[in-house]
Parts: sequence; structure tokens; C-alpha cells
Amino acid sequence: MRPFDESLLPVIQKAKQEWECTADALSAMVCLLSAEGIVLRANRVVEQWGLGCVSAVVGKPAHAVLHPGCSDLECGVALGLAAALPRLQEGNALEFEYFAAERNQTLQFVLRPMRSDDDTADCVRDTRSVLLVNDVSALRQAQQGLIEANANLEVRVHQRTRELADSNRELRNEVALREQAERELLASRNNLALLSEQLIQAQEQERRRIALELHDSVGQSLSAIKYTLERAIIMVQRPELGSPEAALASAVQRIHETADGIRAISMNLRPPVLDNLGAASATIWFCREFAATYPHINIRTEISAENAEIPVRIATHLFRCVQELLNNVAKHASANTVWVTLQRDAAGLRLEVRDDGHGMAGGATDHTKLQGSGIRNLRERAEMTGGKFSLTSLNSSGAVAEIRWPLEAKETCEGRAG
Repeated sequence: MRPFDESLLPVIQKAKQEWECTADALSAMVCLLSAEGIVLRANRVVEQWGLGCVSAVVGKPAHAVLHPGCSDLECGVALGLAAALPRLQEGNALEFEYFAAERNQTLQFVLRPMRSDDDTADCVRDTRSVLLVNDVSALRQAQQGLIEANANLEVRVHQRTRELADSNRELRNEVALREQAERELLASRNNLALLSEQLIQAQEQERRRIALELHDSVGQSLSAIKYTLERAIIMVQRPELGSPEAALASAVQRIHETADGIRAISMNLRPPVLDNLGAASATIWFCREFAATYPHINIRTEISAENAEIPVRIATHLFRCVQELLNNVAKHASANTVWVTLQRDAAGLRLEVRDDGHGMAGGATDHTKLQGSGIRNLRERAEMTGGKFSLTSLNSSGAVAEIRWPLEAKETCEGRAG
């Protein structure tokens, strides 16, 4: 046998202390048992559980440590430990639980035989074993509570199912009675239903038209007034930018125009600028007004269509689309230049508004950007007049909005635009 190297004692001592600290940090009680079930070592959980100090429990049977003074011959802990010892000597593990009713506590006992690489034969097998005792009271109570909750839920589900079945039968009977009554009244209600449907459709169309006009006319004008007043405030705060009088005068003029617009809406939603100028001229006028309101945006127009070439049914919608598109550029695009094109050719009428702003994330056509109320209104205006609206991003270098109205060559304006 090789002599023991005493220089290893500090290392062994340190490893022993680290292992004891690790065992003491566990929440479970850990004991090293002899072949007879005597406690050889224990962690400090025995002190936390009030079973005595560590040195005091060493040399005692495990049952005596866990149940001091217990004389019950039918004690579950004693019986479980007694049954486990022979099996441990055979190299087998054992687990069992014990419920202490007086403390409403459930303990889980896990016994494992000691094993080492030197256990090559039964004659040299380590006869010691490890005992772990866990307090699983909370877990078992939670499991029992879950079982009870499931049972109560099943009862309530059955009860509710019966109630729903009864309600369903009553509803079916009521539905049958109402269907019979409706069949009896159906003949006399046909004419009334037809008239009601026509009235509802007309009402919804009028509501939609009013909503479109309020958003595209009054809302956009108020946005322009707000921007003009904000610019005037900045000019007041920074005199070097010039006199705010022109901006305020422009805002006052816008307010007058907004009032005129509201009066026009109340008079069957007929914009005065369209009545006075026509759709093409009104578009040119609005582009000039837009340039005055947003001087930091350079607007370029290419309007070759004549007033007489734009049908009456399209004129108002065309003007509103120009309003909506330009105001969208001002509010969302961060553009320096915007191009407005209005052309009439053999295929029909084409309106295009293109800007050099930041475009839409994702490139190409981004359908998630087409859900705002303004864009939805543009699409609806185009569709209700037989046109088609499209919005395309130019890969972070702007966007192009286009509306095409297919027209017959003979379809022209029969009077002032409305």
C-alpha cells in the first residue's frame, strides 16, 4: 500500500468543507446511514426542522432522529425505513411517503445505496446509504386542490350542460314559433321590405358621401390652418424669419374658405371652387394654395386635361382625391418635391401624385399601408366612379399614387363640374 501523502490533507479538507456547505444549502434533509440505519452524518436541515443539532443526531437511528420518542409500532416512518434497509444492502433504492396528520405534513423519503468505482464485488460493496427527506406538503396539497377543483368543475360543467340543453330546447321552440309567424307575415311585408331596403341603401350612401366630404374637405382645410398658424407662431417667436402677417392672413383666408366649405357641404356638398372654375382649373388652384401653405414643398404640375374633358360624375371626386393625396404627402411623406399629373387621352382620365419622400417600409406595394381612412376613402371614391386606385412605394425614394378612370371618347363635361 502506498504511503498517504500528507500534503493532500489541506485539499481534502477544503473539498470536505465545500461539500458540507453544498449539503447544508439544500432544502431537503440529507443523512448518511450505516448498514443498520444509524445516522453517520447529516446536513444542517435537521437543525432547521427542530430535530436537534447535527452532532447530537449522529449515532442515532434515522427513525429516532425523525420521530424522537416515537413508540408507535405501526409508525409509517419506522416501517418504511425497516423495509428499505435490506433492499439497500442488495443495492436497490427505495422511495416512500409519510403523512403526519397532526401536522398536516407530507414527507418524501428517498433512500439510495452508496456506490463507488471500487464496488466490483459484493464483498467490497459500500454498505452505507443516503437518505433524503423532502417536505412535499405544498405539492401534495396543490395536487389535492387540483383534483377537487377538477371534480367541482366536472359537476359544474354537467350542470351547465343540462341548463344549456334546456335553454336550447326553449330557444328552438321559440325560433319555430317566430318562423311560423314570419311566414304568415311574409306576404304582407314584401312591399314594405323592398321600400325599407331602398331607403337604407340611400341613407347609407348619403352617410358615406357626407363622411367622405367631411374628411376630405373640412378636415384637410383645418390641417392646413393648423400648419399655417404654427408657422405664424414660429415667425412671431423668431422675427428674423419674417412677418407673420401673411401667414395669419392666409390662415384667416383658409378659415373663410372652410366656412364656405361647410356651407357648401350643407348645400348638397357642392364645392364652390368647382362650380366657379371646373375640375381641371380647380386642381391648378388647389396646387397653388398647397404651395402657399407648404412653402418647403416644391410642387410641379402637368395638367393637360381641360375642364370640358372631365365628366360631371368624376369632377368632385377628382378634386377631393387631389386634396387628400397632397395633404397626405404634407403630413406623412417628408417630401421635398411632389409632382401632380392630370391627363385625358383616348383610354380615359389619369391622375398621378408622386413624391420624393421616404416612401413605405417594405418597398413595392405595402398592403398594410392601405388601411387608413384617407387611403380607404381614395379607393372608394375611385371605385364608386368606375376608376381604379393604386399606391406604390419607390424603395424608400418616394411613392406614387395613381387613379385611372376609363372613359369613352364622347364622355365629356355637360356643364360645370359637380
